[in-house]
This record gives sequence, C-alpha cells and structure tokens, in this order.
Amino acid sequence: MRRAVLFLIAVCVLVPVVPGHTVHADDTAAEQAAREIADARERANAAADAYFTAESQLDTLGIEAQTLQAEVADLQGQVEALQGRVQQVAVNRFTRSDTSTSPLLNGFSSPEEQMQIAALSEVISDTSAEDFDEFDSLNRELSKKQDALTDKLAETEDQKATAARLRDEATAEVQRLKDVEAERLKDEAVKKALEAEERARAAAAQAEAERLAATATTVEIDTGIDADGGGGAPQTTAPSSDAGSGGQTGGGGAGGRPGGAGGSDYGGVEWVCPTGTAAVAFGDTWGAPRSGGRRHQGVDMIGPIGVPLLAVVDGFAQPKSNNLGGITIWFTGTDGNKYYYAHLDHYGKLGAVNKGDVIGYMGQTGNARFSVSHLHFEIHPGGGAAVNPYPTVRAHC
Repeated sequence: MRRAVLFLIAVCVLVPVVPGHTVHADDTAAEQAAREIADARERANAAADAYFTAESQLDTLGIEAQTLQAEVADLQGQVEALQGRVQQVAVNRFTRSDTSTSPLLNGFSSPEEQMQIAALSEVISDTSAEDFDEFDSLNRELSKKQDALTDKLAETEDQKATAARLRDEATAEVQRLKDVEAERLKDEAVKKALEAEERARAAAAQAEAERLAATATTVEIDTGIDADGGGGAPQTTAPSSDAGSGGQTGGGGAGGRPGGAGGSDYGGVEWVCPTGTAAVAFGDTWGAPRSGGRRHQGVDMIGPIGVPLLAVVDGFAQPKSNNLGGITIWFTGTDGNKYYYAHLDHYGKLGAVNKGDVIGYMGQTGNARFSVSHLHFEIHPGGGAAVNPYPTVRAHC
C-alpha cells in the first residue's frame, strides 16, 4: 500500500500539468492593460474634442462681436450725420414759434399769402418730425446694439477662460496617456491585445455610425427633406468624409473605404499615422467655424512640441509658410493624394521621402501660438478639395 501511494505521488510529480487557465490569466491582464490604454486614448480624444469645440465657439463669438462692432459703428455714423439736421430743426422751430412776429414772415399779410405760409410751415414741421423720429429710433437701436456688444464681449471673455481650462485639461490627458502607454506598452502581449481592442472599438463605432446613417436616410425618405432640415439646399462646402466614390484609395486617390469613425478612410492599408506612435489626442472638428468666416478643414492632433511628424506614404515634401499655418508642408503622396501639415516647429527631411520618414516636428507656429501645440492635418484626395481626415486618422493612429 505504501509503495502504491509513493508511486501515485511520483506520477503526479513527473507528469507535466497541461497549461490551462494560467495563460488565460495572463491574457486577461494584457486585455485589462489594453482597455486602460484605449480608455486613456478616448479620454484624451474627448478632452481634445471639448477644447477645440470651445475654441470654435470662441471664434464664433469673435465673429459675432465683430459684426456687432461694425453695426454699432454704422449706427454711430448715422446718428452723427442726423444730429446736425436735428439741431438745425430745433433752431428753426424756436425761431418760427410765433409766425406773427417772425422777421421772416411778418411781411406777408394777405389771406392768400398767409395760407401759403401756413402750408409751408406744415411741410417743414412734418419733415422736422420725421427727422426727430429717425434720430430717436437710431439712438434707441444704437443703445440696444451697444448693450448687445457689451454682453457679447463679456461672453467672449468667459469663453476664453473656458477654452483655457479645457486646453489645460486636454494637455494633461495627453500627458496621462503618454504615461500609461509608456508603462503598459512594454509588453508585446499588451500591444497585441490593444490592437484587438482598438479593432473592436472601431467596428462598434462603424456599426453605430451606419445605424445613425440608416436612421437619417429613413427620416429623409419619410419627410421628403434633408435630415438636417435643409430642404435640399446645394452643398457649398468641401465634400464630407463619406462623400468618397467608394473603393480603396490608391493610385489616383479616387475614393475611400469605410473608416473607423463612420466616414471614409483615405489612408490605404500601408498608410502611416502622421504622428507615428506618439501619444496624441484629436477630435472631429471638421467644418467648425473659424475667425474670418473660415471653416475648419482638417483634424487637429494635440501633442508636445517636438513630436516627430511622419510621411504618411512615399512622396514629396515641399516646405511652405503662411500667417495661419506658420511653418507648413504640402506633401504630395504617391497614392495620388495631397496632404497638408501645419503649425510645425521645424522641418525634418524634405524633398523625396519614404513613408515613415520624419519630415517635421510638431510645434505652435502660425495662429497656433494662441492655442496649444498641435498638428493641423488635411487630406486632399487626388489633390482636390479637402475631406474630413478624422475617420482616416481615427483608423490609423
């Protein structure tokens, strides 16, 4: 019996245990770490989206304030022009307050002459009354516009404070994302789990976007008008992200495939994220109002100054500069598309480059000096009008 027990113990020791749930436990840890990174990315993107939305609202307030300032200046000019006439009318009324003693009128004594004078005085009085009424109306309107301008300027100052707070929050979220990725992405298992997590989230976002699009189409069919209530007004802006003609972009850059945010992905299978693997945050601000009556035609990617910016495909990087974009690059890709990089700190490799080459570094030049360091990135399929780059960036970055 003792030998039998010893034999069974020896068998248990010598026979290897088949791996079971310990692998799953490791997988669960990797999946948890991947979820933490994906959540951190979503928080950073949400913070970036909130900040750039606040910035757009600030630009809108600025436009409205400029309009009010112009209206106030115009009304002030009208009031000043009318003021001299009104003052003369007041003098005239005073001097003809008694027509029987007026030096101008007392020489007319016949009934016919007095009737003519009375008719003339009535015309003058009516004209004077119109001047006074217009002067009073303009002053009331001017006062209302001045009050509205005061309120708008106060609202603008409040929005500046809100935007500054959201800017700081977005910057902090990007830093937290950077810390989380630096800690978690050392493990290859976490990297693989993160890829799977991002694919799953992108698929969920795509499905939700398709559901909303189907709902909007149903509304349009049922009501006979556009889903946005526009009544079929002609499109006056650049094509939206889902306006591609279908098919994988490449060669001529004629169209796009479904992206990770419910729009077209113009990137292609081998496309490289313009910020590489750096921890950045970005939101969908396509079409948002900007100062000067402009509309936003890119995606803004927040990150620290000095983040390397990469060629998304093989192509040619041409340096440019302008007041709004600061240090910029127009990049002509071999995929037939053109790309615009703005607010760079300085250039990297220029001219003919390969995908993944560092062509510049993130900065805060141009009007970004009033904002936060970020890359403004545009996609122009076939070199034509800009399209919403957010779905492409969302799918690849």
